[in-house]
Amino acid sequence: MSTVSLTRVSDVTDMPEYPVPAGERLETHSYFKLHHVAFLESDFFKACKEIEDWEVVGLALTLWSKCQSQDPVGTIPAEPQRQAWMMDMPLARWEGYLRRKISPLHGWTRCRIIGTGEVRLMNKRVTEVTLDALDWKNKHQDRKAADQERQALSRLRKSVEEIGSKNLAANPRYVVMLHRWLLDNYPHGNRTAVRILEGMEYLGTTDFRR
Repeated sequence: MSTVSLTRVSDVTDMPEYPVPAGERLETHSYFKLHHVAFLESDFFKACKEIEDWEVVGLALTLWSKCQSQDPVGTIPAEPQRQAWMMDMPLARWEGYLRRKISPLHGWTRCRIIGTGEVRLMNKRVTEVTLDALDWKNKHQDRKAADQERQALSRLRKSVEEIGSKNLAANPRYVVMLHRWLLDNYPHGNRTAVRILEGMEYLGTTDFRR
């Protein structure tokens, strides 16, 4: 029975840029999506199954997991020594796995990291999962920021009304302008009545009619 022909780490002359820049991580990322049907139907899994090299399958999945905490997320070092450190094993043992008929590095190719120019390894399938996770992270952060902004505007509206400017508090555009001024001038301080009044005076609006 013939085995599937598999390539090892590609020797890429014109290396592509990894789509995630240096410094991008997923600190709170505790899982990644594994499309198990696609994995079980992949050439890599079928080839490992044919020669019953389940150890390499386990190593490949470990690589996919460990790369989630690398910088940038979703990549691994290009050097065998650093790969061995990442996998918590002696270099000689890791190189032995790399010399097997099917390598744990199947599907990993060289890429250049945006921002540093460092050469690392990326895996197309892992990159897709990583980009999906980053997209979720960004959307989650946007939703969180929007909720925080709505809460801040609500509190500010109430404060303006308590100061004695009910008409201004009822003006959404004015409250947003005052919110922006406070962010620019007191980004980390408490929004005390004195600071809010200072912002109102700066905007030229201190209408205390109820």
